[in-house]
Amino acid sequence: MKKITFIIHGKHLRKHKIEYEAGKFLGKEFDPAFFITKSSRAAEELAEKTVRIGTDYLIAVGGDGTMSEVVNGIMRVPKSERENLIVGLLPVGSGNDFARSLKLSSEIQNLQELIRNNKIIQLDIGKLEYKSLANENKVHFFDNITDVGLGAEVAKRVNEGNKTYGPNLAFFTATITSFLRYKRKKIKITSREFNYEGNVLILALANARYFGSGICIAPHAKINDGRIAVTLAGNVSLLDYLKNLSKIRKGEFVNLAEMHYKEVGNCLVEPIGEPCLIEADGEMIGKIPLKVSMLHKELKFLSAVSE
Repeated sequence: MKKITFIIHGKHLRKHKIEYEAGKFLGKEFDPAFFITKSSRAAEELAEKTVRIGTDYLIAVGGDGTMSEVVNGIMRVPKSERENLIVGLLPVGSGNDFARSLKLSSEIQNLQELIRNNKIIQLDIGKLEYKSLANENKVHFFDNITDVGLGAEVAKRVNEGNKTYGPNLAFFTATITSFLRYKRKKIKITSREFNYEGNVLILALANARYFGSGICIAPHAKINDGRIAVTLAGNVSLLDYLKNLSKIRKGEFVNLAEMHYKEVGNCLVEPIGEPCLIEADGEMIGKIPLKVSMLHKELKFLSAVSE
C-alpha cells in the first residue's frame, strides 16, 4: 500500500476535520500519516524528514507559506532520493495564490480525483541566492513568485497585521500604505535576454501568475517552461496602480511606459545605492544582490492544468 503524508498548518481552525476527512476518503487506498505544525518553519523540517524516511505522496495543507516551507524542505533532499515523490497542495490558507494558477480545490474529494486519475505535471522551482538582513549568503527556493521592492514591504505588513476582514482587504490596505511610504530605489538587472538600470517600484520574478491575494502580476508566467516571467514596474504611481487594478486582477497586461513584461532564463539583480528587500511566496527573506535561476521540471505535482 502506498504512503501519503499530510503536513497541516497548525493554526488552521479546521485542521482536525481535514485530518478526519483525509483519512475517510483516502484511508482505504493509502497508508496515511498526518503531521500538524506547531511552530514557524516546522513544515520545512517535517517535509525534509518525511522525504528522507520515504513517502509516495506529500501533501501540504495550508496556504502559500505552508507550500513554500514544504518545497524548501523537499529541496534539502538530493534529487536522486526524491525522483518518485509526488507533491500536492490542499489550499486552505488566506491567499492561496499558487493554487489559483494550478486550479486547485480545497476539497479532499478533488485531491482524491487528482490522485486516482494520475493528474501530475512537472513543476519548475525557482532558486534564489541572496543576502540575509545580517549580510549572510543564503539560498531559498520558491514555487510561486519572488519580488523585489514594494512587494516585500507589503508582505511584511500583511504578516504583521490583521486579516479579520479577509485577505483581499488586508493586502489592499497594506499595498496602499506601502505605496504611500515606499521610497523607490535603484537597481540593475542583468540577463541574456533583458537588462535594466533605474528606479524600481516592484520587480516580480515569477513561476506562477498570482500574488497578493488574487493579483495577476505575471499573466505571461508558465509553471513548467523553465523560464522566469519578469514584471517590472518602474516609476508607476499610486493613481496608475488604482486605475489599472481591475485589469491586473483579470490577468491583462498593463500598457504603461514604466511597465515591462519579459522572460529570462536566469538573472542577477543588484542594488545601486541602498539595497531593496526580497519577498518570496509571501515571506520577506532578505535583500539584494540576488541571483535567480529556474530549475526546470524539478518536482512532480498534482494538478489538472495542462502543461
